[in-house]
Formats: sequence, structure tokens, C-alpha cells
Amino acid sequence: MAGAARAAPPDLTGVWSVVDPPHALRPIDGSAPPLTPSARALYEQHLAAAARGDRSFDGMTRCLPPGLPRLLFVNQPFEILERPKVIYFIYQLNRLPRRAYLGEQLPDDADPLWLGYSVARWDGDTLVIDSAGFNDLTLLDDAGLPHSEALRLTERYRLSRDGRHLDARFTIDDPKSYTRPWTVRARYVRRPGYEIPEEFCMDALRRTHPAGHL
Repeated sequence: MAGAARAAPPDLTGVWSVVDPPHALRPIDGSAPPLTPSARALYEQHLAAAARGDRSFDGMTRCLPPGLPRLLFVNQPFEILERPKVIYFIYQLNRLPRRAYLGEQLPDDADPLWLGYSVARWDGDTLVIDSAGFNDLTLLDDAGLPHSEALRLTERYRLSRDGRHLDARFTIDDPKSYTRPWTVRARYVRRPGYEIPEEFCMDALRRTHPAGHL
């Protein structure tokens, strides 16, 4: 007798917003991020600079992409589009696009990118995305947590029973910056009827259109 048909995965297509976006990431147990000595020294430099009002360490102040997982905690909506072979994320922040390829393996030699290279799979009703191939020019959060090009990120998304919320966990594995993998939690709410608007980086606009020509 043939087995029961496998249930279709949930449809996450729609626009989502993070609930209570964090400024500084902490592991789920509330402990401090397990920084290596060199990464801790860099993090303390960022904290000291921010306390002086100097955020030159933060590429977002120059319209550079925030990287991952920080982009997932920005207090602006993003859209998920499910397709047979790829899942698209379209972020309102500067209309940044991202693709997670279904049924693929992470390449061993991915070129360093702002948002890395992502592959996706379904673990029952949980969407799992593995990403690698990041450059080291971004931060993990607004507070200034650093990472290296060795960063591996695993995202797990699960839809609530009422279809209105996404519960997510993000596991950060970066042996050059952290002494062990650690996980943070976030929650997202669906935004029915919301359309991602056109958005652009004002800093880039000023560079291409000098003062007086805007």
C-alpha cells in the first residue's frame, strides 16, 4: 500500500515585518555573544566609537548593504516570494534582493558577497536556509557585532497556525569571531495588502546628483 502523500509546505509568500527589532543581538539564553578575543576587541572599539557619536565603522551610514542577519532585523518590511526552485526575499531597505535556491548545496568556493550565497530546503513545515560566502564588511547588528568571511548562517522559519506570524531562529557559526555557534530568535508579522515601495539610498543619489541638481 502506498504511503500517504507528503503534505505541501506552507506558503510564506507575502510581506512581513519584524516584531520588536533588536539593537544588540543576544543568544536565546540571554548570555553575552561568545566573542573570540580579537572579535571582542573590535566590538569594544565599535561600542566606544558609537558612544562618541562616531559610526564610521557602520557601512549603513554610507548606504552599503547591512549584510545578514542584520538585514532581517531592520525595522522595514520585506517580501517573500516562493517559486518552485528558488525563494526570493525582497527587502524594502534600498530594494535589496536575495535568492535562496531550493535543492542545491552550498558551494565550497563562493565569492564573498554582501548577502552571501543561500540555499533552502524544507524540514517538515520549517523553511531552512543555509548561507555562506559573506564578505567581512558588514555587521551582525546595529550595536556593531563583527563577523569574518568564515560566517555560516542558518535560518529556520516556521509559520504560525493562524498564518499571521513567522517564528524564526538564526544560528551564527563563525569560528574566527565566536568561540561556538549561537542562536538568536525573532518573530515577524504578516502585512496583508502592503506593497514594497520604490526606495533608494540618498547617499548614493547625492553622489550621482551634486547639490543643487536634486
